[in-house]
Amino acid sequence: MTRKPSTTPPPRLLELRRAHYSGFADYDPEEPVLRSAWAFFTEQPQAQWHEGNGFVLGLYALTEEPAAVWAFGYLETEPDVDPTAFAAEWSALRAAVPGPWVGPLLGSTFLPYRVVTDDSGAPYFPGEWRTRPEYAALLEAQGPSKTIHYRSAERSHFQNVIDVSQPFLDRWKAEGFALDPMNPADPAQMEVLHEVIDRIFSGNFGYQRLSPAQFGRWTASLSDLHRGSPILHWVCLGAQRVGFTYLFALPDGTVVFKTIGLLPEHQAQGLGNAVAGALHHLAKDRRAPRCIYALVHTENRVNRMPDPDIHLIRSYAAYFFAPVARD
Repeated sequence: MTRKPSTTPPPRLLELRRAHYSGFADYDPEEPVLRSAWAFFTEQPQAQWHEGNGFVLGLYALTEEPAAVWAFGYLETEPDVDPTAFAAEWSALRAAVPGPWVGPLLGSTFLPYRVVTDDSGAPYFPGEWRTRPEYAALLEAQGPSKTIHYRSAERSHFQNVIDVSQPFLDRWKAEGFALDPMNPADPAQMEVLHEVIDRIFSGNFGYQRLSPAQFGRWTASLSDLHRGSPILHWVCLGAQRVGFTYLFALPDGTVVFKTIGLLPEHQAQGLGNAVAGALHHLAKDRRAPRCIYALVHTENRVNRMPDPDIHLIRSYAAYFFAPVARD
């Protein structure tokens, strides 16, 4: 019999999150996103929980061969933790688990993660993982060998993007481009989506393949975790599926752009611009009051779209720590 993954996080993690975040209007004491993510964490190889004097932290083996690469996540500190004490506890934990560390990851790259580095104060959108900018400062003080930056932004006027994208959209429509609605309740389509996602993102920072059962659990959770309606499309060239888009609509009509993914052989050819144009047409047709671009890598080509009417919501970071040198 397959063991059912636990959705019950450690009490101290819940206590610290209540201490830090219960004052926010959108705080949900049931922590549905945390509980869903924790179920994935418990399934990971060598998953372990650190409960120290200054902070708590989850660790698991992101890869095990030829040597373990460790993922860390669920970082929460005691209120007003002393940076010197944090550094000493962090160093002791790194010495105990000396391999390379990447993170933050919450048991899967399919779930919300990243450390907030700068916060405008705008409300968090559903599914966004709340952290404290102070954590970014603490982690950066520990000397990561690599930092990867992300941002979320919003736009309430779409015509500039549509105008810039229209030549690409016209060109690719002549090549057979279309967005074909995807049915997340269709197991056959979800099986294809699973494989497409692997082909597109397998080389990305911290990516890990989900098992078929885990992938099914993730797709089944989309509406519940985001408090909205998922909007999924295949990116098609004629009869060929060459990518996908994943958006979701909030109750107020806001459209959140989660993912635009194209197979490697169809990237950097202007097709992504055509997809962006088509999706902004979709948002305009839905009379969306705004679009939110969620957790976009700062090097992503979508950041080259016109900026005058875009507003930055938050910035984030992920980190790679090189192995601890042994004496």
